Amino acid sequence: MKFFSCFIALSCLSVPVFALDFSAKSVAGYPVADSLAIEKFYTERENKFLWIDGNSFSSDAEKIIELIGSSWEHGLNPDNYHYNAIKEILKTGVPTGREVETEILFTDAVIRYGQDISGMRLSPRILKEDNLSWARGIDSYSLLSMLAEKSDPDGFLKMLLPQDETYKKLSAELKSLAEDLTKNPDHETQRLKFTGVIKPGMTHPAISHIRSRLGLDGNSTLYDADLESKIKNFQKQHGLAADGIIGLRSFDAINQTRTQKLVKLIANLERRRWVRRPLPSRYIAVNIPQMELHAIEEGQKSFGMPVIIGRVKRPTMSFVDDIIGVRFNPRWYVPDTIKNEDYLPQLRKNPNALSNHGIKFRVQSENGIKEVSSTEIDWTNMNEAGLKSVQMYQDSGDDNALGLIRVLMPNKYDIYLHDTNAPGLFSKDDRALSSGCVRLSEPRRIANFVLGKNAGWSDAKTKEYIDRQKLVEIPAEQPVPVYIFYYTAWLDDDGKIIITNDVYGADSRLVGILQAAGKIPFNLSRIKTK
Repeated sequence: MKFFSCFIALSCLSVPVFALDFSAKSVAGYPVADSLAIEKFYTERENKFLWIDGNSFSSDAEKIIELIGSSWEHGLNPDNYHYNAIKEILKTGVPTGREVETEILFTDAVIRYGQDISGMRLSPRILKEDNLSWARGIDSYSLLSMLAEKSDPDGFLKMLLPQDETYKKLSAELKSLAEDLTKNPDHETQRLKFTGVIKPGMTHPAISHIRSRLGLDGNSTLYDADLESKIKNFQKQHGLAADGIIGLRSFDAINQTRTQKLVKLIANLERRRWVRRPLPSRYIAVNIPQMELHAIEEGQKSFGMPVIIGRVKRPTMSFVDDIIGVRFNPRWYVPDTIKNEDYLPQLRKNPNALSNHGIKFRVQSENGIKEVSSTEIDWTNMNEAGLKSVQMYQDSGDDNALGLIRVLMPNKYDIYLHDTNAPGLFSKDDRALSSGCVRLSEPRRIANFVLGKNAGWSDAKTKEYIDRQKLVEIPAEQPVPVYIFYYTAWLDDDGKIIITNDVYGADSRLVGILQAAGKIPFNLSRIKTK
């Protein structure tokens, strides 16, 4: 086996050297992450050690051991980086005759740690995430080469972590919460039962518990003015509409346990490490759980707006894309999912069911595609394959499901940003209402942002194209990156942490998968993979 044969005779070292069998690609009983990269790196270094100095670790290695030991503060598991084995060697010294083995063990630990803090810890396929949007972790050989060149390799590793204030505060919150759970394991929040909606002035059995939880006298079941003030402040702190109405979303937030918060912090730190950095200076960010869009200009928030996201059964996918233009007065072609799940059952009962929605139908004929009446189609015997051949569409206009503006961002999920013919829905607190696309509360503002770098573009131009009432596409002279994130934790304008509802249950799924793979440092036995 060629692998690590270079270590059989290291004349440049004074330490005893012996042959190791790496046919199983393991060292000291641990699997090696990237044997080829390690072999290439040490061959080019003429077999010189990087981490071992005599019979002990170098000072640089000791600093990295400290980093690995504190990796739990990021939701990482130190055991994934041979921490206990390395810590024992640090304490007792490198055993004579095991210098090569220890060097490789530590190198493997550094590779694993460096990759985990700079990208996805598991494959996108396992995590059911987009395979092109997120960072996969730094290349092993590149990492080792850069560490060898740095005077402070631990400092370089630190820089692989996100450096923004949000990440740092979420990590500090995770540390604080985990320590509290360890010191006070029996102080977990009691889960309350709840049904209905509670408004100020009403009485409800759950009110006494809610009052106690928010620091008020728990002997009353009345929703009074004092509780209303507390509820509104609580809603604001949890990214909810501060309307004082206790519905399911508000109650779920009130009912949140420390363990649930810990799961969300782990998931959010994880996803933030996936983002390739640096971010562009100009882009659009949609945060699914927040149900908001932010336009970023010169690295700063230019404006924001509420959006409507996909409902739970048709969730909005999290991914990164480029906006290449804007379509004014778009025609809406009904997606297969809506045709099959929503419209076909209606049409089987009544072939004219969609006549009031302005939906038109086209089918393939001997002379090509032709428009037909819905009554000419045999809906009763229609199967899924046949339905795909039936084209359903809405012409441009005020009643069009896409409204008057569609943002062009071709992607395999057929998810995009667009206007809507139902603007009243933006006043709702829970805006998980679409079939997957993101509906914009201020579509003209987004059109102007996307096309803002086009020569001579203005809001008057946007109005002009809309007023023509004809479909037209305007390419963006400078494409705009769009990030569709899934963050249930962020900072408000005052720098305070907001932890909101996990609308799709994506946090618990992600952490459950990581837990099953041994990637979580905490006991989260209640979290299940889905």
